[in-house]
Amino acid sequence: MKEFNTADIRNFSIVGHGSSGKTMLSEAMLLCSGSITRLGSIAQGSTTSDYRSEEHKRQISITSSMLHLEWQNQKFNVIDAPGYLDFLTDSLDALRVSDSALVVINATQGVEVGTEIVWEYAERFQLPKVLVVNGLDKEHTDFDDLLGAIRGRFGKKVFPMTIPINSGPGFNQVLDVLRSEIVTYKTDGSGAFEEVPATGEWQDKVTALHGELIEFVAESDDTLLEKFFDQGGLSEEEMRAGIHDAVREETFIPLFCTAAEQNIGVARLMDFIAKFGGTPADRPSAKAKSADGGEVAVNL
Repeated sequence: MKEFNTADIRNFSIVGHGSSGKTMLSEAMLLCSGSITRLGSIAQGSTTSDYRSEEHKRQISITSSMLHLEWQNQKFNVIDAPGYLDFLTDSLDALRVSDSALVVINATQGVEVGTEIVWEYAERFQLPKVLVVNGLDKEHTDFDDLLGAIRGRFGKKVFPMTIPINSGPGFNQVLDVLRSEIVTYKTDGSGAFEEVPATGEWQDKVTALHGELIEFVAESDDTLLEKFFDQGGLSEEEMRAGIHDAVREETFIPLFCTAAEQNIGVARLMDFIAKFGGTPADRPSAKAKSADGGEVAVNL
């Protein structure tokens, strides 16, 4: 069995309100990694994680499923957790044993009750979070309005790492803010894509967003903050080097755009998790209560 260093392991839960697309997101991740050879379907009962007969019948997740894959020489241990309130206890249990939370939001429904509950528990467990707006290939999606609503609920530190270029039916393009690229995906579910440098209005948008991201990253580290004020900014290398700590400290909360049923946008999300996501080394201990009611630190 292949062994991984602690810093090369990503233990995270995929959580959110019911029908936000968590299971299909995990399915797309498995396909991108080569762990499976075709994209399963909720309707056909062929997804990897919803394998129980009752889940096939109801076409929803009832209990958590544990999945694993490799991506960019990192080991992903993923928990696909149910979102409907009747089964939400499994989501809370999944968060308790994770190092970070991937919170999925339905692009047409926005922030829902289940979203708020898992967010509250991720906060309680002091987990760094990554937001995923999923289903941008559906009708009646308005990313700008949705981003405003998400920031209204979770704060202005929510920052889009990818932006949909053509949301709605036919959606297949995103602007990658960190790489300053326009990524065009095939719509056959393969996850294959082509990338070109951002130009024109999209390059202007990236330039403005880079300035915001640099400020967020600088706030996460006193040394970087000092450089920011001395130099009037940070270099691209300094910014990238500080993103991991900024995500861990939640000086900003990254947001990604996907259409998991079409496997669009998923690979770039996985790239980010591999490079900058939380690791077990980031959480060496957890708070617990002793038998006499006192608080103790437990090594993880």
